[in-house]
Amino acid sequence: MKNLKSIFITGAAGGMGRSTAKLFLEKNWFVGCFDNNKENLLELENELGNENIIYDVLDVTNKGNFQECINNFSLKSEEKLDILFNNAGITEGGFFDEIPYQNHMEIININIIGVINGIYSAVNLLKNTPNSLCISTSSSSGIMGMEMIASYSASKHAVKGLTESLSSEFQRFNSRAADILPGVIDTPMIRGEIRKNLPKDGIWRLISSEEIAKTVWNAYQSDKIHWYVPEELEELEKEVAENPQKARELLKTSGPLSND
Repeated sequence: MKNLKSIFITGAAGGMGRSTAKLFLEKNWFVGCFDNNKENLLELENELGNENIIYDVLDVTNKGNFQECINNFSLKSEEKLDILFNNAGITEGGFFDEIPYQNHMEIININIIGVINGIYSAVNLLKNTPNSLCISTSSSSGIMGMEMIASYSASKHAVKGLTESLSSEFQRFNSRAADILPGVIDTPMIRGEIRKNLPKDGIWRLISSEEIAKTVWNAYQSDKIHWYVPEELEELEKEVAENPQKARELLKTSGPLSND
């Protein structure tokens, strides 16, 4: 692994994480693939092999488990980490009051606490690597909270706010923080009914997970904080800032979860 740049990916066994692992392996990086789904990790290993790549089961909500995985990764990466990609996340659709309390807590624990665990565990490696990047997956629902995914939206707002704070703090040790705010990405999280109702074009069109991988790559070359996929989502950010009530009503009729 000598002299290779390195990336640590959570949620690496599927969707956006899987595409990112593939891209960075092709770019001749050392890639750490971590996921709580052992079966999917084995499938990924069968596909990508074992050269310049490692795989391990990781529960991001378990700080001790996260630190152990970071420590094992550092032994292979010469105690360097060029990119920490906090990508693991879950969602559940439904009215807030009809979703079991423990399901809300699972969303918060994976999507927020898991990100904090990752950053805390990896921060010394980031400090030890000039121009390193801590990048996390937020969401278009981190721009404006969307109905039927309230706790998920809250978690992604938290990731966005954390990123903004760390983008300033991390300057003191020559590291960066950024986030990706995806719209509707073609992953298993997009259920059949939603998938069927998606438009063919516009900001809520279905976008391949490879576009997220390319965005992680582009973010490493930049100091930009927020990355919108597709880029038109930045216009939604401006609309929310100008008139959140109007933006809310617009999302009810034309958002990704609308029935129109």
